[in-house]
Amino acid sequence: MKSEIEQYADFSRIRYAQCWEDADILLKALQVKEGGHYVSIASAGDNSFAILANNPGKVIAVDLNESQLCCVELRKEAYRSLNYEEFLHFAGVTEGNKNQREDIYFSIRNQLSVPCRKFWDKNLDVIRKGFIHGGKFEHYFELFRKYILRLVHSKKCIDSMFRARTESERIQFYYKVWNNRRWRLLYHIFFSRRLLGKIGRDEAFFNYVDGNVAERILRRTERGFFKVPMHENPYLHYVVYGNYDLNVLPYAFRKENFEVIKKNIDRLEIRKQSLEEYLKEIPESEVDGFNLSDIFEYMSEENMQFLYEKILKASKSGARLAYWNMLVPRSCPKKFYTKVNRKKELSKKLTLEDKAYFYHHFVVEEVK
Repeated sequence: MKSEIEQYADFSRIRYAQCWEDADILLKALQVKEGGHYVSIASAGDNSFAILANNPGKVIAVDLNESQLCCVELRKEAYRSLNYEEFLHFAGVTEGNKNQREDIYFSIRNQLSVPCRKFWDKNLDVIRKGFIHGGKFEHYFELFRKYILRLVHSKKCIDSMFRARTESERIQFYYKVWNNRRWRLLYHIFFSRRLLGKIGRDEAFFNYVDGNVAERILRRTERGFFKVPMHENPYLHYVVYGNYDLNVLPYAFRKENFEVIKKNIDRLEIRKQSLEEYLKEIPESEVDGFNLSDIFEYMSEENMQFLYEKILKASKSGARLAYWNMLVPRSCPKKFYTKVNRKKELSKKLTLEDKAYFYHHFVVEEVK
């Protein structure tokens, strides 16, 4: 069976060169079991690699977008072949000679599959910049930095955002310094449904979205300002500066996790197929946990219910399901309430910890 979004969305390019989802809360939700079997929506791969750092038996990374899977495969070979400093440079996290990145690519190229080689041979400009900078979504944030943020605040004001503050001080900074009329006006224009669909995500991702998109994302941004210390938020740092602070990196890029991911790298299997197709291939009660990203947003409630039933059949008792809601509210369908523990308090707690602040809700559920 084809996934619903497969019929509408464009899968011909890198949509996300990074996973814009917080692996720290994902891992708290999944409670990864040593030796367990986990299924993860691939995206750019970062959260699938984060699961590897917790010693599962295997992680299946599935995606419909071949470009995204090429991102995962390139990362996989980079983890396998490079040391930590080389990995960060190749990724584009640290500065350096762009030609050196190309040299690194050609040193690992023959280990890649033929389709992946062909893809990256055509996209050497992304290799030279660093693979974390090459997606449509990253380009969207680049436009935001260059053409919106600079019109709203001075560099001095922007830099001051990342000072260590208490929550009450962050709230005061936001309302007294940051939240001016230009900020609200330009934010509503740039994060409107039309612009976000055209140049940020994909218009098909808004098929089930109601209401004012920009206003809702602005409210999440404010929560991000208030609840998570800004100087500890790697995603906010990337949005504002176009790269990460080496002292504040996403989970899969941290030095303390690198060697474990490297050791477990062959436990990651990459599949170009829909989740529906993968679930048809495996026995019942096989999987210990699912990283479902935000896939339920892109399908009707009827199709979500159909897929959710397949997920439950594939899950062991105690398996955890973790997924994000950005603009469409989705959670366990009522007909499955007797089969699932909805971890409402944990979901609420982790949502407030979420450093990827633009999501509305993070959902954690456990199969009975």
